[in-house]
Order: sequence, then C-alpha cells, then structure tokens
Amino acid sequence: MNGRPTSAGRLRGLAWSLGGLLALAGLVVLVIFLDWDAAAARAVRSLGDNPVLKDWGTAAYWLGLGGVQIAFCVLLALIGWLRRRPSLRRLGFLGLAAVVVSGLATQVFKHLVGRPRPRLHQPIWQGLMPTFDSDWHSFPSGHAATSFALAAVLASRYPDWGFLFYGLAVFVACGRLLSGSHYLSDTLAGAVLGLMVGWLLAAWDRRRRRVAEAAA
Repeated sequence: MNGRPTSAGRLRGLAWSLGGLLALAGLVVLVIFLDWDAAAARAVRSLGDNPVLKDWGTAAYWLGLGGVQIAFCVLLALIGWLRRRPSLRRLGFLGLAAVVVSGLATQVFKHLVGRPRPRLHQPIWQGLMPTFDSDWHSFPSGHAATSFALAAVLASRYPDWGFLFYGLAVFVACGRLLSGSHYLSDTLAGAVLGLMVGWLLAAWDRRRRRVAEAAA
C-alpha cells in the first residue's frame, strides 16, 4: 500500500464534494426565496454597535482581502523556492490561481447583478442591473469566495489542517455578514463559488501530479 487514494476513494470524495456543493447552493436558493436575508439583516442590526463584532468585521475584512491573500500565496511560493521545496512552491502558485480566478468570477457577478449592500437600507433586490458602484456589489461576497477557494486548495494539500483553513473562511464570511457589508445569501453564494473554483483547481493539480509521477 502506498497510501494514495484508490479510484473508489476518489469517487467517494468527489461525491461528497458535489453533494456538499449542491446542498450549499440549495441553501442559497432557500435563503433567497424564504427571505431569510431580511431576517438575518434585522438580527445583525439589533446587535447594535458591539465592539467585539466590530473588531470581528475588521479582522474578517483584512483576512479575506484579495490583496492580502495574494501576498500570502506569493510568500508561500517564495519560501518554497528559497527552501527548495517544489511542492510548497506549487501550492503557493495554486493558491494564487484560486484567489485570482474566484475573485475575478465574483467581480463579474457583482457588476452584473448590482445588489445593494445592507448598509444602504434599500429593498434587498431593488435595481438588479449592471453597475460599477461598489455600494451595489453585494452579491456574491468576494471575501467569502476567495477565502473558501484558498481554503479548499490548502486543505487539499494539508487535509489534517482543513478544519483551520475552512474555519478561517467561515470566520471571514460571518464577519462580512456581521459588519453589514453582505446579506446571508451573499456569503453563502460566495462560498459556493469559491469552493467550486478551489476544488476544481485542487483536482486538476492532483491529476497533474499523478501524470507526472507515472511518467517519472
């Protein structure tokens, strides 16, 4: 036994991933049609100006900021290059791709949908037209998308630390909700988009490594 997952194991993993992604996407639809966005926004506003939640929102903003995540991935790749660890260097580049692809995809949806952010106190789905105004770029959450995409890539290489990577992604998504920057469905949709990008890139990387090992 070489410790590598069998074909059956990979299929089971794929089934769980697809099932989880579909369940999360279904939850997005449920939240929108049952108007849980409004209820969640009212609950957040009822908390008032809580300093702990304010600090949470600030931390989530910086942890989920694309520029910060890109810098982290570049640093990871640089460390891998300096220490002559090709796997770490590749992980840095893969994480960079996950952040960039999910971030760009999110921006496309944001500009096309034009959903007002909770802090504007506008009807949740008012407008819905292409816009370049960032106050109307609520759906989906870019912070959530890039955080979950990066978490998926990191967890694929270090599965024992998956709880930490995904935990940080959840922390970011919740922080964006609590800060009034996004609705619940925004963060959930961002998570769906990010996971899809991250898992696809991770699957591509695993296949590429298997081909390279077979050819060696």
